Amino acid sequence: MTLGSMDDFDDMRASEARLRALIDTGPGFVWRTGADGGVDFLNQRWYDYTGMTPAEAHGFGWARAVHPDDADGLSRYWIGLLQSNQPGQYEARLRRFDGAYRWFLIRATPKLDQAGRVTHWYGGNTDIDDQKRGELLLAGEKRVLEMMATGRALPEILGELCTVVEGALGGCASGIVLAPSRRGHAVTETTCISHTLPEALIARGMRSVLDPAGCPLAAAALAGDQVVVDDLSAESRWPGWATVVRANGFCAAIATPVASSQGKVLGVLIILYRQIHAPTGNEQALIAQFSHMASIAIERALNDVALNQIRSDMAHVARVATLGALTASIAHEVNQPLSGIITNANTCQRMLGASPPNIDGARETTQRIVRDGYRAADVIKRLRALFAKKPLATERIDINDTTREVVTLLLGELQRQGIGVFPMYADDVPQVTGDRVQLQQVILNLVLNATDALQTVTDRARQVRVRTWQDINGVHLAVEDNGTGFDPADAAQLFDAFYTTKDAGMGIGLSVSRYIMESLEGQLRASLNETHGATFTLTLPIAAPV
Repeated sequence: MTLGSMDDFDDMRASEARLRALIDTGPGFVWRTGADGGVDFLNQRWYDYTGMTPAEAHGFGWARAVHPDDADGLSRYWIGLLQSNQPGQYEARLRRFDGAYRWFLIRATPKLDQAGRVTHWYGGNTDIDDQKRGELLLAGEKRVLEMMATGRALPEILGELCTVVEGALGGCASGIVLAPSRRGHAVTETTCISHTLPEALIARGMRSVLDPAGCPLAAAALAGDQVVVDDLSAESRWPGWATVVRANGFCAAIATPVASSQGKVLGVLIILYRQIHAPTGNEQALIAQFSHMASIAIERALNDVALNQIRSDMAHVARVATLGALTASIAHEVNQPLSGIITNANTCQRMLGASPPNIDGARETTQRIVRDGYRAADVIKRLRALFAKKPLATERIDINDTTREVVTLLLGELQRQGIGVFPMYADDVPQVTGDRVQLQQVILNLVLNATDALQTVTDRARQVRVRTWQDINGVHLAVEDNGTGFDPADAAQLFDAFYTTKDAGMGIGLSVSRYIMESLEGQLRASLNETHGATFTLTLPIAAPV
C-alpha cells in the first residue's frame, strides 16, 4: 500500500468514525435490516434507551421492546411492508430500560439493487410521545364526555376515564374509589372501578379504606387533600398497605380526592406508578382535570338517581290517586267471592245439621269456600302489587294477560258507569320485557282517562276498545274511546308534567306513563279518531329470545 493510499484509507476511516458518531448521537434511533427483515444494525441510542445488548436485539430480538398491545399490529404491518417492497411508517410504544413506554414513529425505506430487488431496509424511530399522548388525551376526553352525554352507566364512564388517565400519564395503573361515606370518622361502603389494578390489591385496598389510618385513599377522602407518595419503600404511615402495593409491582402512589361542586368528597382517584415517581407540574394539572371529569360523571349519576327516585315517587302517587276511582270495582271484585263464601258456609251448616249429615255435600261445599277464599286473596294480592311502593323488577311479560288483569279490575266500575268494554287480544303476541306493575299502571291510567273522556257523552253508546297486536316495530296496545277527544292545540302538551284538561286532574298521569314507557325502551303516543274520541297507543320492543 502506497503512502497516498494509506492517507486515503485513514481519511475514509475518520469519515466513517464521524458518520458513526453522528448516527449514534443523533436524537432518534437508526437501524438496518436484511432483506428478510432481521436487524443487523442499531445505533447506540437504541441500546441506551432499551437497555438491550446487541446480541439481545439482533435479528428479531428487538421486538421484545415493543408494547404488548402494539406488538401484533406492528408485526403484521412489517410483514406486509416486506412483501410490498414499499416504504412505510407505523406508530408504536417501545419499552425504556426502566420499564416505561414511549410512543415512536417508526419509518422504514427499502434499498434496491439494479434489478429492483431489496437488499436492505433502512429506518429511523422518532420519539412522538408528547404529541401522541396529547392526541390520545383529547380523543379520550371526547369519548368520556360522549359517554356522559349519551347516558352510559357510571362504571363504564369511570373505567374509560381510567384508561385515559393511564394513557396520558404513562407507566401507571389507576382506579376510582366511589362514594366513601362518613360515619363518625370511618369511611364505609366503598367500590373501586379499575381495569388495570390487580384484584388482590383492590380487595386489600378496600379493606384498608375502612380504616382512616389504613392507606392514602382514606387520608385523601377524609382530609379532602391530595396525598403524594414518591417512594413507597420509604413510606412509614401505611406500612401494611404499602407492602401489598409494592408486592404487586408498584413503587409510588398519588391519591386525589374527587370533590363535588359543593366541595363534598365523592370518591378518590388513585394512581400507582411502577417506578419511584414525583409528579411534574404538567402531570398535576392533568390529574386535576381527570378528577374534575370524574366529579362531573359521579354528580350526574347521583342526580339521575335522585331524579329517578322523584319519578318513582310520582308514579306511586299517580297509582294511589286512582284508588278513589277504583273503589266500586275493588268492592265488586272482593264482594263476589265473599258472598260466595257466606252462601257456601250456610249451605255447609245445613248439610252437617241434617239427619243423617250430608258429609259428601259438605265436603264439596267447603271446597267451594276454599276456592272463593283464594279468589278474594288473589284480588287483594293484585291490589297490593299495584299500589305498593317497591323496587322495580324486570321480567318477561305477556301483554295480553297483563291487560286482562287491569280490565278485570276495572270492569265493575265501567259497568256501573254504563261503559261498554271491548277487548281484542291478538293471538301469539310475543312477550315484552319490563316491570309488570309499571306496565299495568300505564294501562290502568289509559283506561281511566278513556272513561273520563266519556263522562259527558249522552248521544251515543259509550265504548272503550282495548286491543293488542304486533308488527315489525314491536308489540302494541291501543286504548280507544269514542268520547270527547282532545283539542289538537293541546297535542304537544298532553304528556307534559302537571298539564291537565280535567277540572280535578293533577296532570301527572300521562307524564308518568310516558316516562315509564321510555324507561322500558318503548313509546306512548296519542291520536284523534276520525269520528269521536281519541286513541292512546303504547309500543314495546319484543323480548329477546331466552
